[in-house]
Amino acid sequence: MILGIDVGGTHTDVVCISKGEVVSSMKVETAPDIVESITAGVSSMNIDYDGIKRVVLSTTLTTNAIIENRLERAGMFVSAGPGVNPKSYFLNRDFHLIEGAIDHRGRQYIPLDEPGVERAARLLKDSGIDSVGIVSKFSVRNHYHELRIKFMIEGRFKYVTMGHQMSGSLNFPRRIHTVFFNAGVLPVQARFVSSVKKAFAGLGIKSRILFLKADGGTFSSSAAERLPVETIISGPAASIMGAFALRPDEKCAAVLDIGGTTTDIGLLALGLPVFEPKGISIKGLKTLVRGLKTVSVGAGGDSAVIVDKGNIQVGPSRKGPPCCLGGTVPTVMDALRVLGYVKTGSEDKAVKAVSDIASACGMNVEETAKTIIRQMVGIIKNAYTDFLEDVNANPVYTIYEMLHPETVKPEKIILIGGPALALKTFIEEELGIPCVVPENYDVANAIGAAVSKTTARITLLADTQRKQMICPELEAEDIIPPTYMIEDLKSSGERLLKKNAVFLGLADDYGIDVVEEQCFNMVSGFRTVGRNMRLKLQTRPGIIPEFRRKASG
Repeated sequence: MILGIDVGGTHTDVVCISKGEVVSSMKVETAPDIVESITAGVSSMNIDYDGIKRVVLSTTLTTNAIIENRLERAGMFVSAGPGVNPKSYFLNRDFHLIEGAIDHRGRQYIPLDEPGVERAARLLKDSGIDSVGIVSKFSVRNHYHELRIKFMIEGRFKYVTMGHQMSGSLNFPRRIHTVFFNAGVLPVQARFVSSVKKAFAGLGIKSRILFLKADGGTFSSSAAERLPVETIISGPAASIMGAFALRPDEKCAAVLDIGGTTTDIGLLALGLPVFEPKGISIKGLKTLVRGLKTVSVGAGGDSAVIVDKGNIQVGPSRKGPPCCLGGTVPTVMDALRVLGYVKTGSEDKAVKAVSDIASACGMNVEETAKTIIRQMVGIIKNAYTDFLEDVNANPVYTIYEMLHPETVKPEKIILIGGPALALKTFIEEELGIPCVVPENYDVANAIGAAVSKTTARITLLADTQRKQMICPELEAEDIIPPTYMIEDLKSSGERLLKKNAVFLGLADDYGIDVVEEQCFNMVSGFRTVGRNMRLKLQTRPGIIPEFRRKASG
């Protein structure tokens, strides 16, 4: 059996899957203590814990920590060299500029200022900081400076994040943001993972625990402790993967996951989830975190409805449950209850809530309920339209990072989330596109978490003139001959992935795709002096075979 858990802002969904079937599901309100919500959801299901072989979690923990400024205080060691002012990327007073530089081919041309490292380390330690990040420009070409700083501060800080381990891609500002977020959220995630393990042990669940990443793949709890930044926006990723699992034959479809507070929008193109090409952004800052392309809009079933200067206003905030379920502020769900699209909760309380809105606007109750729903759907339509325009205005990559040559025009919308079925007719009318609501639509995101495959990506860089091959994410380095070719680099990458499968959290059967390949000759004077090669390998994201076979019939 597989347990999938998605902790959303409003509800925590839990599903148990056995032999490709959802055999049990539960939806509970998300409490301030996330672990308490998880435990409540799991313990409410009538299942045999001994039969659980895999548990996968997607949570809002890291996303909320960043957005709500609840990161642990983190210090940063940053070195760059001439040509760029790293201070323009500093995010707080705990950033320290360290003299030292590596060039674009990985050669040191300014030695590391070790006394400067000592001074910065003392200041950060005296400030009570336990988590630090280290970023050296071009560290993916040569991470000596980052490793040297880590060696010098060893034992003084509980958590250390290094830039070259985040991604093999070159982008100094994105690397600084990514390392800073990882360093800030690392202590939070470490405590969370520890609490989850204890809670599951208390329930008698002994299976391995995986976490869903922003790219729709999973990784082990140990990898999640080391690289928690990879789990940001894992909630929307769970939604896309859930729709992907439940509707595997859709070639070009939009995904709308309508939750209690927000609606997440994503896309399947060429039958595959669509990615952000360079990395996702959070809180206005670009990162190197590979993630599915999604957008969230503040419109959900529990969106608060108020009257402002005689006009009905829906969302963007949630102020508790619907009145029909004991809340105090009218919501979209109350409007759906009045019109009979949902049967949950008290009809009398829903009518009372919508009547108050109707009186303030000089309308009848039924007309008011329809206006509330259409306004909420209108907000989703605007966000959906902007999302598609953005997708079509920028390079779009599928999971194989193939440039999509044509305008993306979804043939249908896959609707999931609690109010999906009740809103289907309204969304079809407003957006003018057919909608499908799959079975288990209300817990689709937990299904997405449960059945997503484990993924990893590595970058390999080879310079035959320097006789060097490196893989920054794995801190691997090798001496190569002048005759080394791109095929040799591919073979080296496959060996490294296999050798480090456990470290990367790869426990499932996995396929490997080449997602980027570059090779060019280096010329000095009038002769070729070597080859510079760059290769990215990605283990294939997707749905685990046992569920995929069932979904395909």
